[in-house]
Amino acid sequence: MIEIINSPTAAPHLAAIDFDGTMSLIRIGWQQVMHGVMHAALLPHYPDSDRLDSEIYTYIARSTGQPSIIQMAWVDEQVILHGGPARGAQVYLDLFSHAMRDRIDHKVASIHDEASADALMVPGARAFLQMLAYYNVHIALVSGTEHMHLLRESAALRIDHFFDAGIHGPGPHNPGFTKGDAMAALIDTYQITPKRFLSVGDGPVEIIAGKSLGGYSVAVASHEASGGLDEDKRRHLIAAGADAVVANLTNIHAFHTLLFSEE
Repeated sequence: MIEIINSPTAAPHLAAIDFDGTMSLIRIGWQQVMHGVMHAALLPHYPDSDRLDSEIYTYIARSTGQPSIIQMAWVDEQVILHGGPARGAQVYLDLFSHAMRDRIDHKVASIHDEASADALMVPGARAFLQMLAYYNVHIALVSGTEHMHLLRESAALRIDHFFDAGIHGPGPHNPGFTKGDAMAALIDTYQITPKRFLSVGDGPVEIIAGKSLGGYSVAVASHEASGGLDEDKRRHLIAAGADAVVANLTNIHAFHTLLFSEE
């Protein structure tokens, strides 16, 4: 089922798609890991420990989709604000990356074929990419996950070949990366009108960025463990301006009707 808030006015010719939680489940549970890193950093300095968990949860929900280095910069700012030492965002990013490394390596090593890859993807993700490719939509992967990880993990999932418009994420090559800038550059490169631009993601950042450029935004409010609708995500994504909301990407027929009925 697709919850349609606004209908598109034209079929897409270019799509920017988020990775973690939209396509990939390799990093499932990253929010809890990040929460642990943030909590450990802030607890010695935070004046109201009873409110700390709520503050961190709210920030992670609001910032989902931003580069991880920006999220870690928030930790550094909060530590300083409450009288702690300035350690720099990279220190916290390294702690987060280290905490994630073993679980990611284990999951990547478990992928041996397309079936095992699909088991680590949001339901329907591969078929959704195949549908866009069938209609000759240029597809870009645009994520806040570091570029080197996007290359490795999209290849492991056997979906990297779909991204003819490139794989875009932060890294040494582009330390100032933002999703909004990446999307704007893609629209300029492919010389499309904004109504032909589609953004798909599970975080407010890509929804807001896509809408600010005049595109159509599909929100994936998927509960990563069950594959069903996550009501908290749904509320955040609708508030960000999503035009349509889905629990996952399985209803390909409905996507055909929504996006390409005029083709």
